[in-house]
Amino acid sequence: MAEDKRTQLIEQIIKLELDMFLAVNNRGGTSLCQERPESFRIMRNMTHSVLPDEYLESYLADLEQAAADKRNLMTEKYALMEGLIPVQNNSPAIAEIVSMESEWRKEVAAQFPRSVHPDGHQSFCIYLGSELQTYSPKTLDIYLKYAQSVQEKHGNLVRERYEILMRTLGYESLAHCEESVTKPAK
Repeated sequence: MAEDKRTQLIEQIIKLELDMFLAVNNRGGTSLCQERPESFRIMRNMTHSVLPDEYLESYLADLEQAAADKRNLMTEKYALMEGLIPVQNNSPAIAEIVSMESEWRKEVAAQFPRSVHPDGHQSFCIYLGSELQTYSPKTLDIYLKYAQSVQEKHGNLVRERYEILMRTLGYESLAHCEESVTKPAK
């Protein structure tokens, strides 16, 4: 797929996600995150940009179907995270993806502890597991197969995501960010 088409696909996904995110009714009113849509866009771009075109197309179809069905996948994800609704999907693919991503995150946090905080591990797993429950079986299957192929090649999707994030934030790389954070001020 041409890079322009891929970029457009990611932008369509983020637009639908952001619309859903901004429509989430929080118990305490509007959250700080909802007041910063650009941060949301950056984080979601980081999430999706490392995944294959096939995943992007399938997930976009999930979002479009959810919108047509008047479902807000972001509301569902956050309700799952807070234990406000029961588990929606017990697919073994979810546990396998969370396990792989969890190990990748541990590796990155161990190597770059000032840039990727090791203490965020449990929240990461809850967040990812909750999000994956909102995916269709087809999208989950594509994600799992891709993650397995990355694992077989000794890749690390979490590292790829953080590399993208750091470049977006103006650093040359994750290592550059880590070095910048650890250097004492003059």
